[in-house]
Amino acid sequence: MRKIILSISIILLMCACGGQTQKPKQKNDSTTVSVEKTETKDATATDIPAFVTRVYNKVNEVWSQQEVNTSVLDSVFFAPSYKELHEKVVKAQEGKSFDDMCFVEYMPFSQGLIVPITITDIKANMLTDNTAEVFYEMRDKEDLVNMWWHLVYDNGEWRIDDWKNDPKDEKGMADRMREYLEKDKE
Repeated sequence: MRKIILSISIILLMCACGGQTQKPKQKNDSTTVSVEKTETKDATATDIPAFVTRVYNKVNEVWSQQEVNTSVLDSVFFAPSYKELHEKVVKAQEGKSFDDMCFVEYMPFSQGLIVPITITDIKANMLTDNTAEVFYEMRDKEDLVNMWWHLVYDNGEWRIDDWKNDPKDEKGMADRMREYLEKDKE
């Protein structure tokens, strides 16, 4: 009888707490910060296919909506260095004629393909401890585009630092934007 009452008491107590136990709160001191830093895993090429797949899952989700907000994709997947460079170009172009602008692809994730976009043939290479390049094919029902991304690993995540829709091109979009800014200084 005591076991039954004890069991019922435990069940009632769990129901009253929502079945959750409270975890002690951690203080944000230097010990906690250093533990968090040591738990961040190292950059590896084996993580890159999953990153590319995650990007295109989000691309398909965003592009299938009635109102497409590409800034959601840019803010999540581009490296801060790329976003800063893009902002400088946009600012430098203000008030200029179309002929004096740097063409910055506004659809770097879709290249004009129609969702759903599928990704195949992903090949990743580590360049340094925290940079890599990835080549892949993206397809819709009718077309195929070969892509190249330069990636940087920051805060435990891969981010796109440069890209081109023809891997054989010498220069990526970031290189072209830097050239435009240099010419704009003259």
